[in-house]
Amino acid sequence: MKNKIIKITSLMLCLVLCLSLCSCSMIDTISSLFKPQYGIVEDISLGYTQMDISDFTYSEHYTPYKNKDSYDLLENDKMRALYDLLYQNVYYVYPQAGENGEYKTKQAVLEESNLSEAQVRLTIKALTDDNPQIFWLSSTFGFLLHSEYNYTAVQLYSRYSPDELALRMKELKEKVNDFYLSLDSDMSEFARELEIHDYILKNCEYDESVDFTSQENYEKTDAFDAYGALVNGVAVCEGYSRAFELLCNGVGIRCINLIGTSQDELHMWSAVVLDGDWYYVDTTWDDIEDKAFMYDYFNINEKQLKKDHEFSAIASEMTDEQINGDGDLNALTSNFYIPKCDNTAFNYYVRKSAHLTNYDGKEVVNSLLKAATDKEDYFHFYIDPDEFTYDYAVDSLFYSYPQYFFNYISTVNESLSDYSIDTSSLSLYKKESLSVVTVVLDYV
Repeated sequence: MKNKIIKITSLMLCLVLCLSLCSCSMIDTISSLFKPQYGIVEDISLGYTQMDISDFTYSEHYTPYKNKDSYDLLENDKMRALYDLLYQNVYYVYPQAGENGEYKTKQAVLEESNLSEAQVRLTIKALTDDNPQIFWLSSTFGFLLHSEYNYTAVQLYSRYSPDELALRMKELKEKVNDFYLSLDSDMSEFARELEIHDYILKNCEYDESVDFTSQENYEKTDAFDAYGALVNGVAVCEGYSRAFELLCNGVGIRCINLIGTSQDELHMWSAVVLDGDWYYVDTTWDDIEDKAFMYDYFNINEKQLKKDHEFSAIASEMTDEQINGDGDLNALTSNFYIPKCDNTAFNYYVRKSAHLTNYDGKEVVNSLLKAATDKEDYFHFYIDPDEFTYDYAVDSLFYSYPQYFFNYISTVNESLSDYSIDTSSLSLYKKESLSVVTVVLDYV
């Protein structure tokens, strides 16, 4: 498990910087961006370039889920009105970079409204929560709350020029649409989700190149967004999660991303709805070198998640000072909503593995024979918690007489002709929280 710990530790350092640098609107910065008068005086002499706002092609077989989960949880209609303005205006990018090398998007001016700084920050968070396809925004933003003239103005920035952004949008759409076209027409929600999970793990790897100590390096990396994960094929936890959300929502699966900690470091993962119930998914933690663990965080419940994950605060329970903070607790490290996940019906191992319901083990034997016939490296089976105490069952299967699992292997080996499962050095992984045993298969 050493590789896993190294990867996750690096990932957390990345997200600490991401979330602490993303809220940079000091009074001096604001005054340099906006003129304190009714409306905003700005240089737009070159005109904005309107980017293609059209949706992805999506799959013709499935109706996309339009994610407005965070939008719906904003505390009032004025914040939702600002969200709508920001959504429209981020698709207009100015062709000339500012002093910081970024390209301003069209300013959003909300008339007849004075939102607080905390409300502005939460509205920006809601926008990025719901729209993983908007991947170009930098960590810089400015805002002006003008009480005399009763308006709120917000400025967001693109990391890319209009020409570069148009190319990147085209690349992302092509990549996503190619994936959608690969899907069959009659797949269940679970099958679609599994296809997305496996696609991301196959085509993306953790980005070890990011210099987490450098703000400039962070500003220029794609590792935090869906473009980095799906086009470049390298990302950190935020990129993995946003790519997963984008693809799930595109095939009609409701998906949101959640912020929390793991091993005392900041981390991001996902939650999906299948057949009306929520499940947690952590694609980053599933993407490790040892494939024996690549489904350990696929559709798990709260008890299983909390053995190594903890949730950050809910925004509605935070003070304005906390929301505006620059430490570990701020708007971007908060959650609008933490869904309750207490079901196991669509857990990967519950759905895809053989179930041990008695020591006769017919289902396990049949599944083991198939795995051996295909020369699989690993064999997973689920110990039914309604029938067995996990530790006692594992002991009876592998360690103490009558060691039932070795009888299962003998039965399977009788059906194999040119080779057999090696029992001389059998090894296994105990996954008690999942009620699963993963056996490493070697052949002789």
